[in-house]
Amino acid sequence: MAASLSKSRGTWSRILVKSSSTKNPNIPLCRKISHSSPQIHHHFQIPKLNLPPLSHNRFFSSSFGAPSHDRVVQKLQEEAEMEKQKEKDEKKKAGLIDDNVEEEEEEEEEDKEDYMGVGPMIEKLEKQIAKEKGPLGQHEEQTDSESEVDERWEPDAVQKRSEEFEKKSKRHGDLLTNFASSETLDEAHNWMQKIDHFEQKHLQLPFEYRVIGELMNRLKDATGKDRFMILQKLNRAMRMVQWKEPYDPNNPANSGFIQHDKGRGNADASLEHSGGFDKERQMIKGFGDDDEDQDFIDDKDDILMEKLNAIDSKLEEKLAALDHTFGKKGRVLEEEIKELAEERNSLTEEKRRPLYRKGFDTRLVDMNRTCKVTKGGQIFKYTAMLVCGNYNGVIGFAKGKGPAAPIALQKAYERCFQNLHYVERHEEHTITHAVQTEYKKTKIYLWPAATTTGIKAGKTVELVLNLAGFKNVKSKVVGSRNPHNTVKALFKALNAIETPKDVQEKFGRAVVESHLL
Repeated sequence: MAASLSKSRGTWSRILVKSSSTKNPNIPLCRKISHSSPQIHHHFQIPKLNLPPLSHNRFFSSSFGAPSHDRVVQKLQEEAEMEKQKEKDEKKKAGLIDDNVEEEEEEEEEDKEDYMGVGPMIEKLEKQIAKEKGPLGQHEEQTDSESEVDERWEPDAVQKRSEEFEKKSKRHGDLLTNFASSETLDEAHNWMQKIDHFEQKHLQLPFEYRVIGELMNRLKDATGKDRFMILQKLNRAMRMVQWKEPYDPNNPANSGFIQHDKGRGNADASLEHSGGFDKERQMIKGFGDDDEDQDFIDDKDDILMEKLNAIDSKLEEKLAALDHTFGKKGRVLEEEIKELAEERNSLTEEKRRPLYRKGFDTRLVDMNRTCKVTKGGQIFKYTAMLVCGNYNGVIGFAKGKGPAAPIALQKAYERCFQNLHYVERHEEHTITHAVQTEYKKTKIYLWPAATTTGIKAGKTVELVLNLAGFKNVKSKVVGSRNPHNTVKALFKALNAIETPKDVQEKFGRAVVESHLL
């Protein structure tokens, strides 16, 4: 009974609170003007009122209305809150509400409450974004159709879209003609606004093209570093657009290899059929730049070949004339032939491109500098020796000379890959047998070693053996330890090693490991 009474009181108190908050009291906004003489007012004093802060629910009510009405409303609100709290306590005692549920409800109410008043702004923004998205943001409903045909590319749908586009283009053309035929500036401005609105609504460019247009506008006024940066951004934006076009799902030309991308066999076939591999290669290489560079290189090659052919024809004529020319004229002809040969060598030197191989590593063995003193001054000459290897039995060495250290290194690097040797490794870690070789005054000894022994040798020999892929070899150098002679003696020793197969071919007998006998 007590619970029902408390509930009835709670409902009546809520109704009273709502009625008091919705109904505005009759507030006297001005006092009645008395017709008495103005002398009477000098005997009265206006009382000072302690005004409470104004609220949006009751305006002027506290200052000019009845204060008793506010007290009544406040008491009713307090009673309503107390009754609410009592109801919650009773429900808790009865076990109908948990503390956690109550906390969650309070948190939900706090989350739903819009303190900052930004709810309408968010809704407006969401509507604007939904408009800008257009057909790309539409929700695609699932259908029960088992056909894999895309309805967007059926003849009727394509015809409908083409008709709509024709109508839009016709309307756009009419707007442009009206803008061109406008006589006053105000009229032209109005037509321009209509054109902008129409383009934004019906003929809106993709975001990428809008960015490119903005960059083009900035490029007109940019200078110096800013111009260079904008050009770089423009180039990147254009490449991004060109990369997106081959994989655009709205393009019917790409539907073949995008549709079957899950199955690799179908994808490869469709890529071949639609030229997808060519597009991928073009994307990897880059658009336009490589083609232009290749054309430029081809033109240079053609010019160089023409020059070489002309020099070769002259050399043939002069060599033929040299056979029956003697004396002073013969010596002149020889000098001309030498000059032509030098010119041809210089042209081929420019054309020559260095040979580089993947998987190889190069190391510097020795760099030597010599100085020749002449009347004009000192002439320095550099000699570099490099060793290369792939850590799998293939090694090479070369020597390069030049007036500067980088030139000598470049020459040695180019020649290093033209002088490669294959060395057989026993069980891929050591040599098959001990070997001894000699080059000039340098004598070198090599012995096979057990696993976990490592390479026990000097600096130069250890470097070459590491590049060759040997892991367990012992070595000893006797005599001159010149790095050039040491490398040549080592290569001679490695080439002198005989494998069981070589021995079998040499003697015509089967070779078997001794532990198997």
